[in-house]
Order: sequence, then structure tokens, then C-alpha cells
Amino acid sequence: MDEFRSGNGAAWLDLLATVNGRYRPVSDDAIETPAALRAWLSANAMEPTSAVTDGDVRQFQTIREALHHLAAASVRGEPMPTPDVRLLTLALQGDRALNVRRHRDGLAIGRPATAAEALGRLARSAVHDLSDRYAPQLRACGDDTCSGIFLDPTGRRRWCSDERCGNRMRVRAHRAQRARTQQP
Repeated sequence: MDEFRSGNGAAWLDLLATVNGRYRPVSDDAIETPAALRAWLSANAMEPTSAVTDGDVRQFQTIREALHHLAAASVRGEPMPTPDVRLLTLALQGDRALNVRRHRDGLAIGRPATAAEALGRLARSAVHDLSDRYAPQLRACGDDTCSGIFLDPTGRRRWCSDERCGNRMRVRAHRAQRARTQQP
């Protein structure tokens, strides 16, 4: 699904991308219902075995915003906001040991029992990527109207999505260049 785009380097960063237009006057949240959250979790191999509730949606939205604040602070080299660190710590309480089983191609990770457990897995991944070792690989999208944050181990990426943000920036640059050359 386009609204569940991936390619940011980690599922927790893809969760941040479920708010489209975060820095624009009107934004769109792809995870507003239990069905949408279940679909996102399924697309990211974390669909829980139990029901997903409205409370789970609110919890994901709250933690998603805390994760965005933490990632943005990391990219800017600023201290991590204490309230967001506390929220991340609370989300980590849902983390459980992974259940694995043999699979024909190796190992398969078992589904989480609850949405809170899936959120705990995302929080664990975020802590890993926000740590000293990986935090320098976090980058903000080069499109200032996009709130995308992604992992860039190469240090060469400019946008969270070349197809979306990269094209939008190239079109803007082309139009600006054409406007400059057409002025008397």
C-alpha cells in the first residue's frame, strides 16, 4: 500500500511516515482506525494475534509523535526531549522476547500477541537506531515540506523517497530555473 510506504530503513521510521504532510497546513494520518493499524502492522510483519482497539490506535499515535520528536532531535544534534524519552520507556514495557520457529529459509519470528507488544518491538528498534552507534546515520528528508526521517548508512541519500520527495524537489528546481530564464 502506498500509504504504508517503506524504505526508510526501519519499521519505526516507516511508522513516522504514516503522517503525510506533518509540516503542511493539512496533514493526513494513515493510521486512524483499528483496521488501518492492523493493516499497517500486517504490512510490517507485526500483526498481533489479538484484536486491535481504538486505545491501541491512540497509543501508536502518541508513541509515533514521541518517536518523531526524538528522531528530529537526533538529526539536529539536540538533546532528546525528556517527556518523549519517558513515553518511549513506557512503550518498551510492552516488548517481549521474540518467539522464533524454524522456517524453510531459516527462522521465522512469531507474531506479537498484542498491539502493545508490536509497539514494544518498534520501540526497541528505535532505541537501537537512536543509540550513539546508529544515530549519525539518521537523516531528514531534503524536502522541507516533508517530515520524513530515514537511515542512510551511505551518507548519500537526499530524500526519504526519491519517487515522491525527490521528484517534487526536481520539479520545483526545474520550475524555478525556467522562471529565472524567462524573466527579462
